[in-house]
Amino acid sequence: MIAADTAPAPRIEIVDALRGFALMGILLLHSGEHFDFYVFPPNEPGWLQVLDRRVFATVSFLFAGKSYAIFAMLFGLSFFILLDRAARRGVNFRWRFLWRLTVLGIIGYVHSILYCGDILTILAVLGIPLVWFYALSNRTLAWLSAVLLLQLPFLWQLARIYFQPGYVLPPTHFGAYYGAIYPAFGQGGILDVFRANLVDGQLAKWWWMIDNGRWLQMAALFGCGLILGRKRIFENPPAYVRLAWQALVIGVFAFALTYFVQEYLRVAVPRGPVRRLAVTTMESYVHLAQMLVWVGGFILLYHHTRLRGLLRLLIPFGRMSLTCYVTQALFWVPVYYNFGFGLYRELGQFYSILAGAGFFVLQLAAAHWWLHRFHYGPLEWLWRSATLGSWTTPLRRRPAVAAEPVQAVANCTTL
Repeated sequence: MIAADTAPAPRIEIVDALRGFALMGILLLHSGEHFDFYVFPPNEPGWLQVLDRRVFATVSFLFAGKSYAIFAMLFGLSFFILLDRAARRGVNFRWRFLWRLTVLGIIGYVHSILYCGDILTILAVLGIPLVWFYALSNRTLAWLSAVLLLQLPFLWQLARIYFQPGYVLPPTHFGAYYGAIYPAFGQGGILDVFRANLVDGQLAKWWWMIDNGRWLQMAALFGCGLILGRKRIFENPPAYVRLAWQALVIGVFAFALTYFVQEYLRVAVPRGPVRRLAVTTMESYVHLAQMLVWVGGFILLYHHTRLRGLLRLLIPFGRMSLTCYVTQALFWVPVYYNFGFGLYRELGQFYSILAGAGFFVLQLAAAHWWLHRFHYGPLEWLWRSATLGSWTTPLRRRPAVAAEPVQAVANCTTL
């Protein structure tokens, strides 16, 4: 057991705000996807179908593949912060971090039995190498992250198509697994959903991550977050503003190039497995470039403009990201799936995203209310306490008690 640090550690507020921004994007995207049940009303009027497509395309352009990328980068950063603060107390937290990931995986698996799109189990598994990444130099870690971001398995397959006539791409797997679980979502009861998600739902999610190269990108971004933590970028406003400008400029140019190539491939390559692989590969680069633009732009808006006050509202949402993320599915899965209200039959993407935006406002208000009275979100407190093996960490905030003058002097003399 590790002695609990009963006082909450100081927060890096811009990191919490950025995490809140990413979580907002995830909520809007999941709302448009009916929380991994991509089925919509068949008989909507034409104008609403057009509106659905355009609104969902906009939300996907803004957040699909970018919000998770930001989350992954901040996960690596948080890993460093945890280990660094423990090291200052003379504690080697690396192996305890594996237990922390185990706890997260347990929370995530329970969550994924209801909602197969859960990302917590993926973070728990892909986060394991961070324990070994920590021993690498920044230079080695930067090279490793760059190699992972290249999507070498996809590039190897594309090269074989060109240099090895007759080579046939292996099929993707995630579609078959989603096809197996959709009947339970659209027609079954809650026990049918649980049974579908116990195994097939997990395989659908993991194969989607593999078939789309997302697992490599997330692992690389964990490493990037670790490097940012080591350099203490977010603890130094001039440093993170300078880096934000660099990220914004590089991201804009990289996005212009990769997006042009991606759209060219959509037109130039005949429809089929080759085009899917080529576009998927380029899409991972597009998402990375956009993530740089979003992160750089967010930091500059936060630091330089009057929007800082508005963006700071996201801080409690980011601090309670685990609780807010889990409760989103706990609420919306019964709303859309057949075992609950079955509103996948009634709500298209426009109204679903609108409802998700309203839910975000409610969650944001609830997070502000909660953290005014408590140190941590409920699941954050549970995760922290289970990690430390101690339940003495205070959850509720206690009103400050004014010290007696004599006692105050006595306390000062003991410092």
